[in-house]
Amino acid sequence: MLRKLYFRPGFPIGKARRLSWIEKIFGRRNILVRTIPGFLFSCDQRDWLQRNLLCNRVHELEVTTLLKAKLGASDIFFDIGANAGYFSALALACGVSRVIAFEPDPDTCNVMRRQFAINDWDPSRWRIAQLGLSDREGYQDLIRGSDAGESGFGDWPYREVVGRLRVKVGSLNDFCCRYEIRPTVIKIDVEGWEFPVLNGADKILNAPETRLIIFEAEIIPTGQIKDDRLSAIFKKNGFTVTHIPRPSGTLKVTENFCAIREQS
Repeated sequence: MLRKLYFRPGFPIGKARRLSWIEKIFGRRNILVRTIPGFLFSCDQRDWLQRNLLCNRVHELEVTTLLKAKLGASDIFFDIGANAGYFSALALACGVSRVIAFEPDPDTCNVMRRQFAINDWDPSRWRIAQLGLSDREGYQDLIRGSDAGESGFGDWPYREVVGRLRVKVGSLNDFCCRYEIRPTVIKIDVEGWEFPVLNGADKILNAPETRLIIFEAEIIPTGQIKDDRLSAIFKKNGFTVTHIPRPSGTLKVTENFCAIREQS
């Protein structure tokens, strides 16, 4: 109801910042949205990604479109840095066999569980792994950002730090070995922590069933990936990397890329 009252077609995204007067009338509450891909999402307007869904009903249209075209019933989708679970929900809505959502923040994991519950998806099809991925096993400080999507490990110049939380970390190699599962499609969004994740996933990257990886990375002004180590890892394991352009055609400090395994 709140969405219908306020987020009418044609209103700019900036209107989301003016929700305070609605909250004074109705109180602060999550707003249930039917996304363009078709699944339900309970949006907390205090979070950027969820606020964006209130306005647009889709997150990162270019990535959403690519995944909808590429995912199939036989796929096992790994969502690394799942945040509130939008791409995990998208994969489940696309009918994939299994989704594993990796997210180290316990509060964010609870948000994801609610998203899956309101869509009534079979729990045998999804798992939330409350784990940070890296190239080693142990514990590390999760640096919480002012927005949940900015939280992560290591130094990230675009993060407004609001707190720290000690969390468990491990490698993707170890996780897949322990639970005897391997992905076919992976999405990685870890705010500058891409190299440790990939460095701890060499067995998975080298596995023939891993066919597609979508990842976000910082770029230089000309549009190339800033960290040369990322391109080297993908090339070593037989992937070709291409940029996924935004619908606007503009470049931001981080961009999405697609790594596809080369056909032999």
